[in-house]
Amino acid sequence: MGCTPSSQEQSDHMAKSEKVMKSALLIQKWYRRYSARLEARRLSAWKIFQSIEYAGEQDQLKLYNFFNTMLSHLPEADNAKQRLSSALNSNINGKDELRLLRVTDPESVAVESLYNGPKIKLPLDRNQIEILIDAFKKGKQLHAKYVLVVLHETRRLLLQKANINHASTSTAKQITICGDIHGNIENLFTIFYKNGLPGVDNPYVFNGDFVDRGAHSVEVAMVLFSCFIVHPNDVYLNRGNHEDHIMNARYGFIKEVMFKYKEYASKICRLFEDVWSQLPLATVIDTKVFVAHGGISDKVDLGLVSKLNRCKFKSVLRPPHNVNLIDDINKQKTSLEQQKSILEWRQVLDLLWSDPKNQKGCTANTFRGGGCYFGEDTTTMFLEKNGLTLLVRSHECKQVGYEFTHHEKVINLS
Repeated sequence: MGCTPSSQEQSDHMAKSEKVMKSALLIQKWYRRYSARLEARRLSAWKIFQSIEYAGEQDQLKLYNFFNTMLSHLPEADNAKQRLSSALNSNINGKDELRLLRVTDPESVAVESLYNGPKIKLPLDRNQIEILIDAFKKGKQLHAKYVLVVLHETRRLLLQKANINHASTSTAKQITICGDIHGNIENLFTIFYKNGLPGVDNPYVFNGDFVDRGAHSVEVAMVLFSCFIVHPNDVYLNRGNHEDHIMNARYGFIKEVMFKYKEYASKICRLFEDVWSQLPLATVIDTKVFVAHGGISDKVDLGLVSKLNRCKFKSVLRPPHNVNLIDDINKQKTSLEQQKSILEWRQVLDLLWSDPKNQKGCTANTFRGGGCYFGEDTTTMFLEKNGLTLLVRSHECKQVGYEFTHHEKVINLS
């Protein structure tokens, strides 16, 4: 009597529910395993990508160390040693600078009557930047004469800059920090499309690695330098480890210049080499945020960084006094004067090449072959010593574009 289900019906219902639950659990278990396999594949692929990406840098440094080791076994009076050492460690002097200015004089380059690309006339203004960007979007090429004009004006302004930029958000109330661009002009256009061109009310920090790898490194450099020329106090350009002519020779920038500018390539490459050495090494924002391309180490001293002559380091891969890039510098026999010179070079090397890691202290960055791995304790000590709260760095590619490490004391920007 009534509507109460029979015990058999209840049993069948419970059996069905149990089957549904078991099926759901089985599907969930299968999905989790599938997701785990996908994540493992993703991580493996990412590690392979990074290994390939950094293998070239490591090989470049090993090659340099090989030549340094060869030099150390040559007799002191050997002319071959003197010539090789000079080639590896050349610095520009007064006569060289005058020759550089003469050889790369834009007036020595004629503009053909058939040239229909963008033209640069000093003083630069925002309108010329917009015309330049529009021309690059249409695939046009800037004439060698105007490339030299931009480089010379950039060089003149950079010579007035300190080793460490100091930026403020008191006027704009914000600032945009950009990671590696690596010759990808489309990425730069996207940044400007979404965020606007640089200006007094829209300052930018470009944190190095403007060139190499991408096919439009010259165009990226020209746009960034033009923005810097128009807004020298609102566009901050930090040097990266690829602002180095030795890296450029391996990763495509010099090849790109040679392909695009043929007979004028040597002039342009030589002037780029000099401009790279003039770039500031870091930027401090509102006295609290430290921005450098690579990172820091327990040897980095901002007091020393602010005083050293950055221009003498044409290539950070050319350490003074034939020092090996990977071996412990403290174990290498050097005089007090040499130790000072090496310490200055080490400041630049660590700022441009180092990587954060979950460890204690600093260890040699054997993966890249230069710089160091710095742990959270090193980060904390550096920030507290200099009254800072955050370290912003690039130098590594992150899948989502950024990554916090060291309990959010360090942020990595791709």
